[in-house]
Amino acid sequence: MVAQHRQPPPQDVSIPASSAVAFRQLAMRASGVAALVFLASGLGILTRPDHQLATFWPTNALLLGLFARRPALASPAGWAAAALGYVAADLLTGTSLPTTLRLTLANLAGVAAGFLLFRHVRQEDRHLQHPLSMLGILAVSAVAALGASVVGALTSHTLVRMDMLKASGFWFSAELVSYVAILPVVLLAPSPTGAVARLAETWTRLRRRPARLLPLAALALAVVLGVVIGGPGAIAFPVPALLWCALAYRLFTTALVTLLLCMWTLIAIAHGVIDLQVQAEGPLPVISLRMGMALLAVAPLTVASVNAARNRLLATLNHAADHDALTGALNRSAFLRRGRTMADQAQASGTPFVAMMLDIDHFKSVNDRHGHAAGDAVLTAFATRMREHLRDDGLFGRFGGEEFAALLPGLGTGDAHQVAERLRAAASEPIGLDDGRVLDITVSVGLASPSASMPRDTLEQLLSRADAALYRAKAMGRNRVVA
Repeated sequence: MVAQHRQPPPQDVSIPASSAVAFRQLAMRASGVAALVFLASGLGILTRPDHQLATFWPTNALLLGLFARRPALASPAGWAAAALGYVAADLLTGTSLPTTLRLTLANLAGVAAGFLLFRHVRQEDRHLQHPLSMLGILAVSAVAALGASVVGALTSHTLVRMDMLKASGFWFSAELVSYVAILPVVLLAPSPTGAVARLAETWTRLRRRPARLLPLAALALAVVLGVVIGGPGAIAFPVPALLWCALAYRLFTTALVTLLLCMWTLIAIAHGVIDLQVQAEGPLPVISLRMGMALLAVAPLTVASVNAARNRLLATLNHAADHDALTGALNRSAFLRRGRTMADQAQASGTPFVAMMLDIDHFKSVNDRHGHAAGDAVLTAFATRMREHLRDDGLFGRFGGEEFAALLPGLGTGDAHQVAERLRAAASEPIGLDDGRVLDITVSVGLASPSASMPRDTLEQLLSRADAALYRAKAMGRNRVVA
């Protein structure tokens, strides 16, 4: 009998699932970077006069902004993909391979220099949240432009026979205006879903207030005057309108408008649409123009940053003035001020509404037995739960201590009673403290709605009646709703 030898099972040489997923993600990211660089480079090449460099080159600023927003893309694969995109765009448009490689090296040198500096830029400055943030973006732009000019000057010297010093200035000015104009747009751009929501919101605002288009109309008029009148001062015509846009619109909108203006001005001058009537020849007027456009773009973006910081500060101050610091609910004065307006509008239109007073039962014993920190935690948890179970069109405020009030528009007494029961049940859920203890609380609720005999009750009268109902709930044993 011959012994049978089993062949060993083949070893599994498949790539682990997690590695395959990571590889696919890396490939998709690299493909996205390559596609962006290729398309942006193609756009820049379209602005390139014969045998010269591009009038406006957006690719480097787009790439730097993308890497700054998503550092995971700045992997070796991402940089290689970017290089591939640069090379493919130049080769497909007829540039020789040696020139293509030199241009690609200059472009990547500038992006790398800017990216290294961007790693030290604060997060708030990346989003232009500080009045001086734009100066930081200008510094990053200057470093990136310098990095490209150092390498690119040799290419310009070889390609267009330009003096090395002038070639450096030509590269630096071209890169600087691109970075200053494009980086803020990339850094401030909303997500796709956010962009759709913002467009819908903008359209609604424009329908309600068409006058919001006036700053853009003024900017368009300034552009037309620049074309008609021309001359060296034409590039400054849009400045007042740009500042108006900076004060009237959001940061991203101002950045986008500034970018479009810079692109238009540079391309229009290069193709003779705007005649600056400058007699000097050579690259120096172009260098001066680009430097001027870069510095001009800083002004509206700085004003927009200052205005945004001011608006955030005012919003913070207004919130602090109207809200209880501990619970985040409206304080008594803000609740009464807004509530009077809501009650007057509801009664004028015949819309039903209900006033509600809520009081945490035996709250003093929580402070006495567990300490004031536990009492604060109970108040905060209670207010959070109430807001979660109330509609956004209602009001909720803290009147003092453990007493709260709510105003519910569009509800009759019966529906409001059901809402109050849900609030009472939500308040009864255990509250966990940081030290591991769990507290159980209950709440008593009083309701009141405008009476048939006195349909024009004031808010204070309604709250007084709701407060009386609350005390009846307390007298009946607490943890209940009384109307």
